[in-house]
Amino acid sequence: MAMVELAQAIERSVQECLEDRVGIAFSGGLDSATIAQVAKESAEVDLLSVGVEGSEDIVYSEIVARELGLPLHKRILSKDEVLECYSKAMEILNADFLKVEIMAPVYVIAQEAQARGIDVVLFGSASEELFVGYERYYTYWNEGKDLDMIMREEFDTLKNRDIGMIKKVMKTHGVEARFPFYNRKLAECVFSTPLAVRMEERDLKKGILREAAHFLGVPETAVKRKKKALQYGSGVHKILLREVGEKSMVRA
Repeated sequence: MAMVELAQAIERSVQECLEDRVGIAFSGGLDSATIAQVAKESAEVDLLSVGVEGSEDIVYSEIVARELGLPLHKRILSKDEVLECYSKAMEILNADFLKVEIMAPVYVIAQEAQARGIDVVLFGSASEELFVGYERYYTYWNEGKDLDMIMREEFDTLKNRDIGMIKKVMKTHGVEARFPFYNRKLAECVFSTPLAVRMEERDLKKGILREAAHFLGVPETAVKRKKKALQYGSGVHKILLREVGEKSMVRA
C-alpha cells in the first residue's frame, strides 16, 4: 500500500463523518490533529479539549490548534469536577474503574458539545488497533502470537468496548459520536499492508499513520508527539487513582 493511498483513504473516512459543523475531541496528538486537518477543508470545526491545569493535552492542544488555525474550546477541570464527571460516567456505564476513568473526560466533551450546540463530535478511536499503537502488540509479536488476527479481532469488537461506551456517554447529552478511523474500507487498506511495515516505528508507534499525516499537512508538533491515552494526557488518571481507584480496586 502506497502512503498516498493511505492518506486518501483517511481523507475519505473523515469526510464520510462530516456535517456542516462538527466538534473534534482534541488532544493535540496525531489522531485528533489528522482528523482536524482533513475536516477543516470541508466543515466548520470546533476543537474540544479537556484536562487539568498544565496537563499535556491542554498544552499540546493550544499549540496545535494555533498551527491548524482552528478555534479551541478548553475545559480546565478541578479535582472536584474530575470526580463529579467520573461519578456521572459510572452512573451511565456501571463498569469497572479502568473502563470508566477513560470516559470521565468524554463526559466533559459531551457537556461542552451540548453547551455549544454541536450535534456531532469526532473521536480518534480505532487508530491504535489499525496502526499498531499499543506496546502490548509488540509483546504479542515477540511471543509469536498471531498479531494480525488479534488486531483485526480487537478492531472488529471496538463497537462493544471503547466505541460503544463513548457513544453511550455522548448520547446522554444528545450528541452523536463518530469515528473516522473505525471505517471498514480504511481498515482493509491498512490491514493489506504487511504487519512488519506497520510495526516499523516502535518508539513513537503508528509510523505509517505519521507518514500519511505528514503528507496531509498535519503540523509536525502533532505528527511527532508520542501517544498518551486520554485519561493520562488529560491528567485525570492521577486524580482518579488517588481518590477513587485504589479504593475500588481493594473492593474488587
